[in-house]
Amino acid sequence: MPYSTESPTEQMLQLFESDDIRDELIRDFDLFNHYEIDTTQKYPLTLLYGQMSENIKIDKTKFESVEIEVYDTDPFVACRLVDSLLVKMHKKARMIQREKSAEVVVIIKNQYDLKKAEMDSMENLLKDIRTTYNLLDFNSQVKSFTRAYYESMAKGGSNSKLDKVMTDLAENGGRYVSLNEHLWRVRGTYNDLKLQYENALKDLSKELTYTNVVTKPVPAEKKSSPVRSLIVLMFTASMLLLSFIIIVVFENSKRITANRSL
Repeated sequence: MPYSTESPTEQMLQLFESDDIRDELIRDFDLFNHYEIDTTQKYPLTLLYGQMSENIKIDKTKFESVEIEVYDTDPFVACRLVDSLLVKMHKKARMIQREKSAEVVVIIKNQYDLKKAEMDSMENLLKDIRTTYNLLDFNSQVKSFTRAYYESMAKGGSNSKLDKVMTDLAENGGRYVSLNEHLWRVRGTYNDLKLQYENALKDLSKELTYTNVVTKPVPAEKKSSPVRSLIVLMFTASMLLLSFIIIVVFENSKRITANRSL
């Protein structure tokens, strides 16, 4: 059963960004050591969270799907991080689903029990009326006894037994009909609740799949982007080399001019 009014993609993003999934990744992959963060320095967790935010990108696409990108010095670690994220998201979604299903089971079970108690009480009342006043099939009995009663009256006779039956029918017939009709409605509600309860129990125990992986994670064969420090270093080295060439040319030019003047 749905546990939120948000879109499935938004729910998935929230699950991926949950603190417990992040903390499990830190523990399982020993990310403090992997990212070479000194835990004795000031604010190590802040540094680690920042590093993870830079290296792990989880975004919603225009196709209402989720794209996961993980950058790492080791492509196989990056691939395993993606796999682990998916497994942990499934585990988290299943836990939430079962918690909500368990709540629904309790709510429906309470309604189901109350309705069953009401149904049993009404059936006992009807049973008492049937036993006390010998009412088995009210509509048929009313027709039969009414016909017999008026036939007896037409003959000018008096039948005390028929008189008592007609009195009982008159006094309890309406109550019997009302209870019987209400019991019919209560049974319908009871059957609906029973079906809901059975479905809720199924939701509680079934194993659901919460994602469809369109592209499976694979280790990258080469770096996805150049290292910035290397770019800066190469640029600085190039500038130094150019300066050196200019200086050499300038100094040589000065020597040639001096020799000519001599």
